[in-house]
Amino acid sequence: MNKFNLSKKKLLLFCVFLGLFIVGTIFIFITPFNVKSTYGLTATTDDGVFISFNVFEPTNSEESNKKAVLIGHGFMANKEMMKGYALELAAAGFVAVPFDFRGHGQSTGSLERGNLINDVEAIINYLNSRTDIDTNNLAYIGYSMGGGPGNLIVNQSTDFKAFIGVGTSLGDIRKGTSTDPLNVLMIKAKFDEVQDLDYLKASVAQRTELSVSLIDTNQLYGSFETGNATKIYLDDNSNHLAVAWDTDFTRQARDWIINTFPDTNTPEENFYGNVRLLILVIQVIGGIGLFIMLLEPISKLMKFNDKDTEDELKIEIRDITANKIAIKSLLYSIPLGIVGIFIIIWIFLPIPLAIVGFVLTMLFGQIFGILILLWRLGKKNDTPLLNMLKIPFKSPISDIGKSILYGFILITLLYLVLYSSIGLNYVGMIPSISKAWVDAIYFVIAFLMFLVFSILFQFVIQSKIQRTQKGTLKAILIHFGVLLTYFTFYILLISALVGNLFYFGVMMPIAIPLNFLIAGISVYTYKKTGNTIAGTLIAAILFVMVVSTFAPYQGFLGLLGTFLH
Repeated sequence: MNKFNLSKKKLLLFCVFLGLFIVGTIFIFITPFNVKSTYGLTATTDDGVFISFNVFEPTNSEESNKKAVLIGHGFMANKEMMKGYALELAAAGFVAVPFDFRGHGQSTGSLERGNLINDVEAIINYLNSRTDIDTNNLAYIGYSMGGGPGNLIVNQSTDFKAFIGVGTSLGDIRKGTSTDPLNVLMIKAKFDEVQDLDYLKASVAQRTELSVSLIDTNQLYGSFETGNATKIYLDDNSNHLAVAWDTDFTRQARDWIINTFPDTNTPEENFYGNVRLLILVIQVIGGIGLFIMLLEPISKLMKFNDKDTEDELKIEIRDITANKIAIKSLLYSIPLGIVGIFIIIWIFLPIPLAIVGFVLTMLFGQIFGILILLWRLGKKNDTPLLNMLKIPFKSPISDIGKSILYGFILITLLYLVLYSSIGLNYVGMIPSISKAWVDAIYFVIAFLMFLVFSILFQFVIQSKIQRTQKGTLKAILIHFGVLLTYFTFYILLISALVGNLFYFGVMMPIAIPLNFLIAGISVYTYKKTGNTIAGTLIAAILFVMVVSTFAPYQGFLGLLGTFLH
């Protein structure tokens, strides 16, 4: 590293971040110590869909009749989001199997809610193929959408002795007896944007044959001994998305399964959720820090140094400050966004992965406003809009090629850091291969949209900001603030139209860090290369890969059905 003339302080920081990342990566995959993890397995449904699943089980258990728990995720989710539940159950002596429903995560097929039970049956077939699993004693955890097929399967099969609904509704589920038990735990977040507590209480009242007025939260009805234990666990601090990771919910689910199968050999009942979260924080700090420390050496290796202001590509706009242009971009894009959305939405109607198309439709609303703003600014400064849009490609072909290579190197490093930490352990970040052709189309569209965005924010706004550390931070905050303000406005508008905050609660925790990464990388790469090609490439890849992972393989009509549901 010293050939890059790094100071001792920077070398020390590099070693510290590298050490944190290595230690965090090792420990997040071996904690809990008594759990064996198997990734990337597949099972085939009766209708030919490949279902991806992982298996977590105790390493030191010689029991031949292990109890197993199937874990189904929700809409716009995947099996990685349910890993916390699986690890805690495996540490307590159970075989836990989180899986991707069709059209989600790594599974193939398209989202057809009526066929989701086939996916559950495929996992049961896998368990039946193992000689060490007691398939007469199973349990099911269903998060959000995953609760529906779980409800069906436990009604069809008395092999299931426990059903846990996480942020989902409780249908007409069998009551459970001492001979055919079914213990039901319904986990409800106080700020859940989808599930209604009164409706849940009514369902529990029907199951327990009590008056609705007698049903309360955090109260056990029936008993495990009689096989009809029923409870609504209400948490005060979570929303619909957080139920997938909330450690209180994870602990409640684990204890419910333990109480259902008290004869299970439980070699370890410690709780690991908070420890794993701490390890993740260490890993992410180390990984992001390491990525930032590598930016400068990689730039020097590729002979990218900070461009002088006269060498960078820019658009000269007279008599207006960077702050005023940023404000104008919102004043144009927010009201004109509706027009842009109406113009572009027809292009995405026939393309699957409707969630990606939905987000890109909203993004184009902002791009449309920015295009109008660029046209107005260019008209006042004798610069036609078409000439502005051509500026990123005015560099020599060799420089553009080098910028593209630079972008691919940086996004590869960043993605390795994010996937090995947050991706594999909390959210998943690799869409299935069946989505590849659609992702390629969306990448081209996203690249063109982010290119327009960067023409305004790098060539016009950032070129007006002083090239100091304070100026760089200001440029990042302006870029991030404008992106997020527009997106927040339209997500809240959609939430108001559909009558709940589901999409706001699910999308904003993803949009905030994603937009901040895009803003930071766009500002940095423009500062180094004097062009927007590398930053735009990184933004488009990061956007498509992350959003595509959460997007089920589904058309716009299917997505519209979830809005109206």
